[in-house]
Amino acid sequence: MSNRPIVVMLTSMDEAGLRLVREAADMRMVDPKDRAAVEAAVADADAIITRTAGSIDAGLLDRAPRLRAVGRHGVGFDHIDIPAATARGVQVIYTPGANTQDVVEHAIAMMIGLSKHFPSMMKELEAGNYAARTSMKGREILGRTLGIVGFGRIGKRLGEVCRLGFGMRVLYHDIVQAPEEAELRAGAVRVSYEELLRESDYVSLHVPLDASTRRMVDRAALAQIREGAILINTCRGPVVDEEAVADALDARLLWGYGADVFDVEPPPADHPLIGRRDVMLTPHSAAQTEEGLRNMATMVARDILNILSGRQPENPVNDPIEVERLRAELEKAPLYR
Repeated sequence: MSNRPIVVMLTSMDEAGLRLVREAADMRMVDPKDRAAVEAAVADADAIITRTAGSIDAGLLDRAPRLRAVGRHGVGFDHIDIPAATARGVQVIYTPGANTQDVVEHAIAMMIGLSKHFPSMMKELEAGNYAARTSMKGREILGRTLGIVGFGRIGKRLGEVCRLGFGMRVLYHDIVQAPEEAELRAGAVRVSYEELLRESDYVSLHVPLDASTRRMVDRAALAQIREGAILINTCRGPVVDEEAVADALDARLLWGYGADVFDVEPPPADHPLIGRRDVMLTPHSAAQTEEGLRNMATMVARDILNILSGRQPENPVNDPIEVERLRAELEKAPLYR
């Protein structure tokens, strides 16, 4: 019988990361949508690596008495019950920065594509209507105002690129003031959420999903947004009220909407935004680049192996000291696990 740790994989990932896991552990691939199979697989698991499918909740954690770590292949971790993991002495890690450039490029592609009516022009060309090329006027993004909601790694990088590449004026809203150096690199000015909505030609969302950000772009927010603005969402779908966005597009309050994420994923067939000519939508694929996938895979693999080897993780979500303290207490009273 092997003494190697067991890592349950609820996602495939780049070979560079898989190789690291295989070299140090026994790896089990499980379909994350098959809850019964996942529950069976985690019964003797030391670690789980997950992407977006499947919930890592208290019920699942209770079925994994040996579990020491959950690794998120990506950035958002709203499908992992962090308090429940901490209470059970389970370290959660993620891969911040691995796909920063990918998401920034995706957001800019949507800003440009919507500004130049790409969705409509591509459909007209496919229909053989070449004359449509003069039917609509686009606009440049050069010198316009970009409002960034959430000035973390991705928000900061987006501000830098848009300022240096397109001479954009950059505003940001965040609950925390960014370091002066970061503000200077992006030429960014911190403002209230309301001022950002009123002043920005482009509003790009880069916030985590929690109680304070869920539906932060609702009808009330859209009523304040600058007429003709373009809204971009590459963070989490539930941050936006999609029905309200559809109505704002119908009323010509918004020029366009770009999103890589949806309130429900995959989105239903009758989604109010899919198929519109004033939107650009992609299926949560911004990080699907060779570089981004390799970065996420190697980062999550290395940190999982750090934890299983007794080393501190490089990218913890919950506090490693608190996790270790609670794990030590639980190991003294195993019946309570």
